[in-house]
Amino acid sequence: MRSVLLARDGGVMMCGSVLTGAALEAVVEGQMAVVAMMSPLVCPTFPHNMLSHRVQKSLNWLNNALPASPPYPEDVVKMDSAENWLVRPYILPIMKDAINSILEGEHLSYQKSYGGNPALLQATSAMLNKFFLPRSPVQPDHIVAGAGAAAILDSLDFAICDLDDGLLIDAPMWEGFGLASNLRNDDRLIPVARPPSYLSKEQAIAHYSKAIESAPCRIRGIIVCNPQNPYGHIYPQYWMEAMLQFCEGQDIHYISDEIYGMSTFGPPSSSSSLSASEKSEPIFESPETAFTSVLSLDLRKLSVNPARVHCIYGISKDLGSSGLRLGFFITQQNPDLRHALSILNRFRVSNASSLMGLGLFSDLLALEVIIARNKIELRKAAGYVGDFLTFHNISFYRPTAGCFLWARLGGSSATKESDAALWKQFASAGVALAIGGAFNESEQGWFRITYALPEQDLQKGVRRIETAMPRAKKKPEELWTAVELDYVVALKCMHFSEGIVLE
Repeated sequence: MRSVLLARDGGVMMCGSVLTGAALEAVVEGQMAVVAMMSPLVCPTFPHNMLSHRVQKSLNWLNNALPASPPYPEDVVKMDSAENWLVRPYILPIMKDAINSILEGEHLSYQKSYGGNPALLQATSAMLNKFFLPRSPVQPDHIVAGAGAAAILDSLDFAICDLDDGLLIDAPMWEGFGLASNLRNDDRLIPVARPPSYLSKEQAIAHYSKAIESAPCRIRGIIVCNPQNPYGHIYPQYWMEAMLQFCEGQDIHYISDEIYGMSTFGPPSSSSSLSASEKSEPIFESPETAFTSVLSLDLRKLSVNPARVHCIYGISKDLGSSGLRLGFFITQQNPDLRHALSILNRFRVSNASSLMGLGLFSDLLALEVIIARNKIELRKAAGYVGDFLTFHNISFYRPTAGCFLWARLGGSSATKESDAALWKQFASAGVALAIGGAFNESEQGWFRITYALPEQDLQKGVRRIETAMPRAKKKPEELWTAVELDYVVALKCMHFSEGIVLE
């Protein structure tokens, strides 16, 4: 099977392999969509002169960059896309009420203001000031609304990078970052291989200095995804301060992607009876359990020019609304860049999405309760999957944030070929996972597992992973499904003890 990609203007962009769930997530975030699936025999071809050389180059890159996914059954459990289903029952009534109570005839017209709906920007600034604790209050004129965080990054990339410039980012990384740089802007995203453990301040600066020296292009900034995707870890404050001072010394931008900033839940709860001495495969712990926004740091004390420091946020992850396409760019001391992004994002945000975002941010006390509930449920779900992996002696990064974890399901002896075969086994078993090769992971065997799913889907997905794993214990009494009832009981007890009633 092949896929046809359409550009925003409806033109045919590419015929290529069927995309993975995570790759599809990245493509949609990059403002393209898979709209039709058809046989290779009927997939149309077009003369090269109908496409620009620029887009041909971009599509060749895309075809090579995104892995083809195996076929999935109709009842597949989607554990490959970083979407938060757990928060949706709480936010959906608020969004429906916002449309019913706020929508007027004027909202069917073009947005009149640059940067976004004025009421939305005002509410967003209040939300950021409450939950991200900025050193200086965020004002509405510090913010630009865009069609999702990835679209914001795409326009930011265009605004600060020239042809063949580059940005640095820790790897492994979400593959959508590459789309923002390579697909339309024709510049480069340079992955910086993460060392086995977090470095000291001096080591971090030396590590990134070496990356700049060896980069094949001029570097214009670094992207810091904090909390990190796919690890679900939080960067320590000393590391952030080191990177800020590094950017100051190199005269480059510091871009902090904080779309998981309100999904930080600390160490996951666990009912595992295995002691550390019984585990032979490593479990990697986050160096930090409390999230610190770049907005909250004292840049003056660090001697860092705030004009080079920017933050990106959106409602896709913390608030489970990836389909609404609403993200925000925050820069507090760079009005020229803010103006540029206001122009680049003009007419891109739906008024309907703006009104639903306004509904979410208008009652911050209600939002605080929702975020607290979400953190509890994310923590329990992460602990459930972590216990499953521990039960089967599988190495993983224990998350403290986000809606996924990074697990070495293929084992330490995995190869590229064995990973591809295992990916197909998971698909045949009816569960979709994101393969590590799509994240610029240098080691084989890694997969990303999304756990922010409805309870029944999460349990079903884990059972199917177990069925497909060649390394799993196979005696009935040794299967995880024999002990998973503990999770269900613990989850219900947790809801009772926290005073949370799930409808």
